[in-house]
Amino acid sequence: MATKKTIKYYMSLSWSYTIEQETHKGKRYYIIRVNELPGVCTDAETIEEGMRDIKDAIEGAIRLYLKNKEPIPEPIKKEQFKGNIAYRTTSERHYYVAKTAKAMHKSVSKTIDDLIDAGLERLHTLPH
Repeated sequence: MATKKTIKYYMSLSWSYTIEQETHKGKRYYIIRVNELPGVCTDAETIEEGMRDIKDAIEGAIRLYLKNKEPIPEPIKKEQFKGNIAYRTTSERHYYVAKTAKAMHKSVSKTIDDLIDAGLERLHTLPH
């Protein structure tokens, strides 16, 4: 028998956020989005205020999911990942990565990690 997940359970999860700073008519404010819950966001004059407000938005969204008997997206857990990725590519890309690795005096794996980190930073999704 499956245990029913409660609001308290969902509120205790480690949700991830995207925070953007905007300016409107000379006034700065922050937009905070919950990455795992599409459409759940808030805006506030400070990040602290926004983080308090987003908790209410998360709770409201969870209540709506539960009321409608819809599956609730949950954050992925870091401990689920062991660091092993099977990756296939073209022989040409493999050659260029190996060539880059050699020029940087790094292993191919470390070079791929560095390239992925650079791409993720550009997308603003890598934790700092």
